[in-house]
Amino acid sequence: MRRVRAVALVGTLLWSSAASAELPRDYFLDPPTAGTFFHSDVYNVGVQESLEQRSHLEEGMSMLHLRASGIASYPYADGSANVDARVFLFTLGASAGYRHVYRDHTFAPDEDRSRQARLDREENDEIGSQGFPYAEGRLRLVIPLDIAFMVNTATVRWEDGNDNSFDWFHGIVHDSGTMFKYEGVLFFRHRDFGGVGPAIRYMNVPRLSYATGESKRRNEFHYGFALGTRPGFVKPRHGNADLFLLQALFKFGDETYGVHSYRIPVSWIAAYRASLKIL
Repeated sequence: MRRVRAVALVGTLLWSSAASAELPRDYFLDPPTAGTFFHSDVYNVGVQESLEQRSHLEEGMSMLHLRASGIASYPYADGSANVDARVFLFTLGASAGYRHVYRDHTFAPDEDRSRQARLDREENDEIGSQGFPYAEGRLRLVIPLDIAFMVNTATVRWEDGNDNSFDWFHGIVHDSGTMFKYEGVLFFRHRDFGGVGPAIRYMNVPRLSYATGESKRRNEFHYGFALGTRPGFVKPRHGNADLFLLQALFKFGDETYGVHSYRIPVSWIAAYRASLKIL
């Protein structure tokens, strides 16, 4: 009887140890671990491959991220170099890259820019192409709460693309030049589920006016939700992990907003990432 109890006790302790060592599904909201990682992403209708080096500046307090990334997707290809430095709750980052859009929609000043107009162009094969460099700087502030986690990101981005062209990533039409963007997500988190919550995006962009044909600053406000969780297809050993992220942002009542393929005013991304620690 004592042997049975001893075996049961040992089994319970081993199970408890394994359970506590299991990577929680909301791990992506915690500070990342150091090392060299290879990230492979599949999203919507594209793939992204990245190589990232994370180094402690001060362990537990600050970290430097260096990342090279390449994207191949249905409407465009993209390559970029990225650097981010995290100090406690703040992260300051910058990126520089080049994007080639091979399903480009560039409009004349008085031309219809609606989702239906873009669909008509696609059906009639009236699309062009363009390539342009870009650069951006960003500042992120995270606010950890009791059962929630708030992520705030302010971005200044410059693009040297065509004026009055469709931005596949943001789902809007804008001119070349500088844009300003704020994104906020409030994740309600649980280690056995992940994180989910409301999301907003504010943008200030240059855009040609129908009336004058001149570029003016325009405000955009989009709202929706975000969800993230660890599916568990990649075993969490040696720093390996995976992540599923879904974000959908809407702007009802605007016929020009959103990726026209979906036929509704939404810009969304559904992505799966497998991260493998190689050093």
